[in-house]
Amino acid sequence: MEALTAEEPRELGPYRMRARLRETGTARVYLAHGADGRGVCVTAARPDLAALPAFRTRFRAEAQAAERLAGPWVPPVLATGPEEWLPWLATPFTAALTLAEAVALAGPLPEPAVRTLGAALAATLERAHAVTGEAFQGLGPDVVLLTAEGPLVTAFGVLGGASAASAGEGGRLGVTVGYLTPEQVAGEQPGPAADVFMLGMLLAYAAGGAGPFDSGPADAAAHRIAHAVPDLTPVPAALRPLLGRCLAKAPGARPAPAEVAAELSPGGAAPLPGAGWLPPRLTAAIAERAAQARELPGAVVADRVPPAAAVPPPAPGTNGHPAAPPQPARAPLPLPVPPERAPAAAGPAGGGLARFTGDRRSLLTAGLAAAAGLAVGAAGVLAFDGDGTDAEAPAADSKPAALPRPVPGAPPAPRWGYAVPGGKLLGTPLVQGGVLVVPGAALTGVDLRTGRQLWHRPELAGVAQLQQAGADPAVAFGVGPTEFTWFAVADGAVRQKVAYARLAPGMGTPEVRAHDGTTVWFTAAVGKDTSLYAYDIATRTILWRRPLGRGETFAWTAVVGGRLIARRPAASPPKGAKQVLAEFFAVDPKTGKDLWSRSYGAVLPTDTAELSPDGVLLTTAGGGLQAFDLETAKQRWQRARGTTLYGTPLLDKAVVYAPDNGTRIAAVAAADGREAWVASTDLAPVGAVETRAVASASGRTVLALDPFQVTALDAASGERLWKFQDAGTKEQSADRGGYRAVAAGPDTAVVWHGATLYALPVR
Repeated sequence: MEALTAEEPRELGPYRMRARLRETGTARVYLAHGADGRGVCVTAARPDLAALPAFRTRFRAEAQAAERLAGPWVPPVLATGPEEWLPWLATPFTAALTLAEAVALAGPLPEPAVRTLGAALAATLERAHAVTGEAFQGLGPDVVLLTAEGPLVTAFGVLGGASAASAGEGGRLGVTVGYLTPEQVAGEQPGPAADVFMLGMLLAYAAGGAGPFDSGPADAAAHRIAHAVPDLTPVPAALRPLLGRCLAKAPGARPAPAEVAAELSPGGAAPLPGAGWLPPRLTAAIAERAAQARELPGAVVADRVPPAAAVPPPAPGTNGHPAAPPQPARAPLPLPVPPERAPAAAGPAGGGLARFTGDRRSLLTAGLAAAAGLAVGAAGVLAFDGDGTDAEAPAADSKPAALPRPVPGAPPAPRWGYAVPGGKLLGTPLVQGGVLVVPGAALTGVDLRTGRQLWHRPELAGVAQLQQAGADPAVAFGVGPTEFTWFAVADGAVRQKVAYARLAPGMGTPEVRAHDGTTVWFTAAVGKDTSLYAYDIATRTILWRRPLGRGETFAWTAVVGGRLIARRPAASPPKGAKQVLAEFFAVDPKTGKDLWSRSYGAVLPTDTAELSPDGVLLTTAGGGLQAFDLETAKQRWQRARGTTLYGTPLLDKAVVYAPDNGTRIAAVAAADGREAWVASTDLAPVGAVETRAVASASGRTVLALDPFQVTALDAASGERLWKFQDAGTKEQSADRGGYRAVAAGPDTAVVWHGATLYALPVR
């Protein structure tokens, strides 16, 4: 942490700079604060590079990548200024050391810390590759941070991970990346597998204090990378087989990032808060850095401050001196200019190759001959066009995405992927008759087995709230903007339409609240009055209408034994209490009149509640989990809240699966609440999250779905089977929310995140 010089900025956007934290090859990172006084890291471009259009294009693309990947192990982006005089990006301040600083200070990391580091980085690569299928190129010892709560990735492409950069003639940008891979030495374009090679380099350096190709003359570094066996002697024996596979010469022989994460840390990468995943010397150094931040002028507040720790003597490196990261070699290599617009999740966007003079192999060979040292790998100089123009990303189409072949030990490869036409999914897709009916800008039908689009109906745009039309498996029913619609699932052909104006003059668009057989219950407004309607979709007639009473919305409803169960606020609080309880009531399916009403324990109108088909009411009142008998209102059992709150429970085959708002999901017997198991979703600490559970059709697999991943658990034991992630695109990020899923046949679950759907094999 250093004082600002006279030439450095004092303000960028809403942030005031207080000190320089570190420098990268293309930017300077400042400790700053905003109006609320909270500490912020502002990464600002070097002034000599900021004037280059090519630099701004890549900076903008990498800022978008940072926004898409925010979550576990990646700090959230608070604000960006890609068009300002110095392009900048702001993230929350967290006291940290770079990996290079940590190894120089304390020597190689202990094996458990290397495993946590590697699993976190591999999980981040898995998400990054899901965006474009291209190389991430954002790993390096100077941009991977170690905090008291785990690692952080702070670079999102070649700019962030660069060891040096320079402006050339005609506005061209030259970037030196800190590594080479065997395929790059051969003159090939690096793909996602190149990141796994770099990960192996990085972990070998973290675990052994030196790079696996360090031994030998610097000018022969590239030859060693391409042909020599990596020296993993300093690495703990248990890590050598995996790192050896990561450093395989052939890209196809390297493991997938998900396989690396699972092998390094089968129980999950997230360190327990306060568990001390780093050696005491590093923990103390991080605490000292946090203290320095607090002492700076201005109201700088560190987001996370580790506890103080005793400081042991420094660990020796080579010849008794602390180990330091080696210096980079340089070799020229062309790279595509990235598209300004993020590629669609259905497939990678194409980009035009940067223009350069000379043959790729001759340029590479010339650069290798001038190599002057070796970094964690070697380095490559990348040339970018000076005009800053972007390649146009192809529009997303409705065809299934190209999918990779499965890798042993990795999550199952999706059977197919489907991008919703128009990029907007309007509610839950319908699984019926081997067809997935997808509501969106058009209504489309997708073959569940192959993912092939069977039909596309733009005239049914906006038709959603889909369900089977009674007993007929060939016909489905949906709610459109102005009319109910019946259509054939085989080809989307319209069978019948009924305008809402025919049901009641001036009726607005209905909200379906529940359905049972051929009866649909929906609420709709006519003028200022809103009512609940019972509607027979077979005879297309209204059975009855019930004006909404005090506090009634029917937003929460369930059907048990043909009766509609709903809830509303009670008329008044219980005697001596301040809060109004929830009043549950049953509606006669024939007349719409109340049959009974009652409260259950201290359940509030806002508490999560689920009702099983056999009449068990599950609630999360008070943050715990409770089960009541619907008919008698007697409590069957309860589980008190812990350090986290319970979320929405799932009841499947006499077992309740109860996720909390952290990383855990518990399985308990529905009959008496006895615990069967508690499992972790392996989500890094990111605050409270909403997790939902979905069971496979067989009941053998439970999917835990949160905003960042899908975790498959064995329903009998709670064992984690696999994890699926798809980072999606920035255009979708505001609307994506959490992952969602539906069971689709005996061995398939359809998962979606935003407007991209995947068919995943499940047990």
